Amino acid sequence: MQEAYVKGYWQELADFMRNLLNVTFKDNPYLARGIMTGITRISKESIFSDLNHLKVVTTTSKKYADCFGFTEEEVLNSLKEYGLEKIDWMK
Repeated sequence: MQEAYVKGYWQELADFMRNLLNVTFKDNPYLARGIMTGITRISKESIFSDLNHLKVVTTTSKKYADCFGFTEEEVLNSLKEYGLEKIDWMK
């Protein structure tokens, strides 16, 4: 989007993205759940405001903490299992 703005084709890309996201995530009767990763969060006041039912889950969200990544306890247990718990990782 930034590149489109700088190079002068903002409106064309905005129209395309609006239609793509609406068809993919909002008006698709075959999609119960969709995931967008590696993108900047879209504000609800943006050009995509008609895509208003998004749920934002970030890497710091607690909702799915037990499903993705490792908990602090799991990391500490793994370090202990491999004899690495006493290494100063902040060096």
